[in-house]
Amino acid sequence: MTSSTIAAIATPAGRGGIGIVRISGPQSFSIGSQLFRPYNQSVQKPSDSHFPFQSHRVYFGQLLNFKETAFLDEVLIIFMKAPKSYTREDVVEIQCHAGLQVLKSILSAVFDAGAIPAEPGEFTKRAYLNGRIDLTQAEAVIDLINARSEISRKIALSQISGNLKNAISGFQEFLTAILVQCQAEIEFSENVTEMIETVTLSQKIQDHVIAPIEKLIHNHDQSFFLTESFRAIIIGAPNVGKSSLMNCLTRKEKSIVTPYPGTTRDLIEEYVQIQGTPTVLVDTAGLHESEDPVEAIGIEITLKQIQSADLILFVLQAGRPLTINEFHICKMLIDKQVIFIFNKIDLTQEISSVELPYGFAAFPSVYTSALKNIGIDTLEKTIEEFIAKKISVFQDPLLPNLRQKHLLLDTLDSLSHFVGGLSINIPLDLLVIDLIDAIRYLNTVTGKLIQYDILDQIFDNFCIGK
Repeated sequence: MTSSTIAAIATPAGRGGIGIVRISGPQSFSIGSQLFRPYNQSVQKPSDSHFPFQSHRVYFGQLLNFKETAFLDEVLIIFMKAPKSYTREDVVEIQCHAGLQVLKSILSAVFDAGAIPAEPGEFTKRAYLNGRIDLTQAEAVIDLINARSEISRKIALSQISGNLKNAISGFQEFLTAILVQCQAEIEFSENVTEMIETVTLSQKIQDHVIAPIEKLIHNHDQSFFLTESFRAIIIGAPNVGKSSLMNCLTRKEKSIVTPYPGTTRDLIEEYVQIQGTPTVLVDTAGLHESEDPVEAIGIEITLKQIQSADLILFVLQAGRPLTINEFHICKMLIDKQVIFIFNKIDLTQEISSVELPYGFAAFPSVYTSALKNIGIDTLEKTIEEFIAKKISVFQDPLLPNLRQKHLLLDTLDSLSHFVGGLSINIPLDLLVIDLIDAIRYLNTVTGKLIQYDILDQIFDNFCIGK
């Protein structure tokens, strides 16, 4: 356990009903019992005995600053004896009114009594160092705090529950058993009755470690929008109603709407929630040949946005065939997911199907009038169906973060060398180095083996008080 006792405000800044000051370390109980007096006891002097508490009970009373003999607030206080606490240390949590000055005065009294300020993420770091959680679970705590969607919340909770930890531990145990077998053959080859069958061993590593790790990496690569944001960009020629559609979808006047082409020159973004997924809608400059240098910059930005978009909302004018310019735009959308939006149906008497370029006929088409608010609900439903289909692929709760993904790639690289060496009969005493490296990378994923400077970088991303 760590020798210092740390304290911090554990709730967000601002006014509220309840605020929490958290204390962890060997002096926690002494500090808490020194400052607290229940309502059935009179206020005592510092020389009097401390409050006699029981672990994991909630007490109601007054918090006092004996340095100034001042009453600070009415509080609930909980004493949690190690190891049955978040950090596996002695922990005290003081629940008070959430005014910033109240919280500051209580924290100041705690510091006066012997605690020191907690660093960002230090409570969770101590939970990791004291063995209550591994590093994948610790990292999931900040993922849960930062979760911007229901599915990212569920993924973070899965990691906190230890699902990724258990998977990685399974890989470690499997490879360690193989390492023991290899070392036995190297050291005692004359006495080993069963020699390693290399083809069978390679297939076992492929089935039990390599294939599952490749799936984890695939999950990471395909799920960035779940933990960050899904990007849907609105593109089209000038003056087809892109900005009006943006305003309809966001229920806000985000984009300036005029009858003049080229009004939108910069990206206009707005966050919305669709199917529980954080989605960024992006209004862009109209795509066409332009001699205006400012508009040309906006068009260039739009072209870059197309490459990184998860979904393209291609706006066309209803009642007319595609222009040559729009056919050229379609060529840029090969391998992209597209919804074709035929807007301004209020200006045409007859809605007829429009011939789309080869390869795009299977994509959905929606007919709208942004001006008259016609077809917007259908468009929203079409977008929702697309996102729901994309989300449905990610029922697997195992989703490594970027740090973990790179370590898993290193693991695959080492295992590839090991399996490749087996296939060409390289001596085992040369190959086991790759096997040892693979186990070391997996140990770094879970934090069994990690450098302290990297550990500090991970916990620096946390907020103070967690």
